[in-house]
Amino acid sequence: MKVFRKTLLLFGVLIILSAYYFYEIKTTPIKEKKKQENKKLFVIEKEKVNSIYIKNRDKEIEIMNGGKNWIIKGKNYECDKNEIESLINKILAIEIEKTIEVNDLSLYGLDKSDKIIELEGDGEKYTLYIGDEAPTGSYVYTTKDKKNINLVYKWDIENILKKEIFDFRDKRIIPVDIVKTDIEEFEIKRAKYNYYFVKNGDYWYIKDGINDLASKEKLDEIFENIFDRKIKEYTEDKSEIECGLEKPHSTFRIKIKNNEYFLYLGKKKGNLYYAKNSLKPYIFLVEDKILEDIPEEINKLRERKLFDFNVFGVNEITIIKGNEELKFLKEKDTWYLEKDKTKKISKKKIEDFLSDLRHIEIENFIDYSENKLKDYSLFPPEIKISAIDETKKIEIHFGKKTDKEIYGYHPRRKILFTIPSSDYEKINKEKGFFIEK
Repeated sequence: MKVFRKTLLLFGVLIILSAYYFYEIKTTPIKEKKKQENKKLFVIEKEKVNSIYIKNRDKEIEIMNGGKNWIIKGKNYECDKNEIESLINKILAIEIEKTIEVNDLSLYGLDKSDKIIELEGDGEKYTLYIGDEAPTGSYVYTTKDKKNINLVYKWDIENILKKEIFDFRDKRIIPVDIVKTDIEEFEIKRAKYNYYFVKNGDYWYIKDGINDLASKEKLDEIFENIFDRKIKEYTEDKSEIECGLEKPHSTFRIKIKNNEYFLYLGKKKGNLYYAKNSLKPYIFLVEDKILEDIPEEINKLRERKLFDFNVFGVNEITIIKGNEELKFLKEKDTWYLEKDKTKKISKKKIEDFLSDLRHIEIENFIDYSENKLKDYSLFPPEIKISAIDETKKIEIHFGKKTDKEIYGYHPRRKILFTIPSSDYEKINKEKGFFIEK
């Protein structure tokens, strides 16, 4: 009987402990959430905020949600949505470090506060009044209800109060969401030159003066200066004539599907240019890199890489020197020589060869003529190399070699060029080089 009672008692204790354990598991997250909410000064969902007001003495900024864009009230300036989201996150992250009950707000600089942060949303206003700095220097006194004083870290508040209108403005040079890969045409007009580029598939082509492949890397650098850099300063006290924008010296035209966007550059101010786009009436300043990084010689914007392939995607290589032809084929992950399958071909040597080809770059461009093909031993070529990967075939001809350079011809691009003579070892390969030792 005693054993039964003891067992029953232990069973009861187990039930109580289990109930307590599951209660704690279930309620602890709720308690933690409530605890965190009690520390927050602003308890509102980020998505419901539709108005932000910041007052710092004589400076007042009010930002309204205009539906598609956030707008600075009174100025009708469109805002940078990322900056606004960051601002809201900072405001909602402000936490109470300590609460004090007081009778006289004037002792804490809160009776007539000239520093205010206010959010509006979901039909309610959430206002925070900011007073003096606490004696420790790490906190400031704040109140929401003019009764209780909350101490918060002063840096959390100061980082918000010190913001200027410029910080929130949309600082994109072309204020529209542009996907660079969607650009179809790009044109630069300047007194010294006029460059016109057209995209065909994955490639850009120069269409002004010459018809050749443009350097994707160089164009990406130009696009980065236009789309990724930001406006440095807005100018509201100068006219287009004063800024040299009535007749701009440089114009960028960007075409995307059925839309065209323009950027105009005027006079220079230090290392900045006055500028204006075709979408907004505002004059602003941009870094001079936007123009100075563009070379004044078109050849510097031409593609200089000869072998644009994926080394591991190549499945066929042909090297022709005079009457000798080496043709390598890849089957699964193994390379073999088409005319002599008994020879074991080194995969590493093949990949080293392809890697070397990828690093060969044009040094100088030569004006094309058929007569020059013979003059430079390119008709027929002394060495012909072709490679086929998953998407294309690349074939390059190499001819006359001097102490300084090797002459070459690109049949698809129909261009003549030279590469450094030091690259000769990269293209002049015998069968023995590829055979596994």
